[in-house]
Amino acid sequence: MLPPTVIRTCPSADNDFQPLSEYQAQTPDTFFDGKPVLYYHDENVKAWVSAEQYERLYFFTKASGDGSASLNPTPPECYALENNWGKHLHEEKVEVFVASSKFILFSHSSGTGIEIPYPAITLHALKNFRHVEKPDEAASKFIGVYMQLEFSGSGEDDDEGFDPIELTLIPYKALPKEQPPTEAVTVDPLNSERATALFNQVSACSNLHPDPHEEGEEEDEDDDFDRIVFEGNSESEAVEGLPGVFRGDLNGGLPPPMPGSSGWITAENVNQYFDEDGNWIGGEDGVSGELGDGAGRVRGRDEVEEDGANGVENGEDTDSKRPRTE
Repeated sequence: MLPPTVIRTCPSADNDFQPLSEYQAQTPDTFFDGKPVLYYHDENVKAWVSAEQYERLYFFTKASGDGSASLNPTPPECYALENNWGKHLHEEKVEVFVASSKFILFSHSSGTGIEIPYPAITLHALKNFRHVEKPDEAASKFIGVYMQLEFSGSGEDDDEGFDPIELTLIPYKALPKEQPPTEAVTVDPLNSERATALFNQVSACSNLHPDPHEEGEEEDEDDDFDRIVFEGNSESEAVEGLPGVFRGDLNGGLPPPMPGSSGWITAENVNQYFDEDGNWIGGEDGVSGELGDGAGRVRGRDEVEEDGANGVENGEDTDSKRPRTE
């Protein structure tokens, strides 16, 4: 998988990207230059990850030695978490950019962000949450976007490198500046719409970046792609276990010519081999090999009856057989 890129400057939604609505409203001059298209942008998203993995995402605020700064999930979303409101998780508030080029998360608190290549997002899904103590309370229900990320080139051991990072993104309701943080907060009523939009646009951009082929995969596909051709004067590679069968031309060319011919007879050159009555006249450049006795000649009925017809041989001792009818 591809590694992320650590960034120290937050992108600008207005200046660094082209809005999706604007992109869809016109035909671009080129698909290779220009600003990335911004599919989704959200300034208020909570990122949750385990205490063992948060440092691998780079943008999380580092835990202080004296424990003065809490990194645990905050209300009201934390009430949906087990283990004493999610003490096993770390939380960071991030700004999210779902762009056509990369998936970007930036923390203004730590002043750090990451650009994640879409092939590194190996799994993403919607996850439903509800209050642990009040599971039927509709106002406490919300949705998050669950992801599994696989990075490479980060210097971890092999065993750790194959351990995916489990990240959950929760769109939340930001408190007004005039509201004291001690006042009760509620789950954002638009959480479901925002989380669904985030999920859908990550899906759309992931489809723009299919997984890259592993090294040697293309060669394996070529080896497995066999075409049946006729045995003849050809340097094609024989297919083991199938006598007289060779690998075909992967570029779509014709198989080797049949023995006794100097090439293939097509609609364009048929006049070089047959006259207007369908009689064989041979090719202009000659024919490789000798044709058998009677080749290209129409046999008369009398001649056919002399040799027998319909599988019946002439002769007194020959058993009578009923002529075959079609």
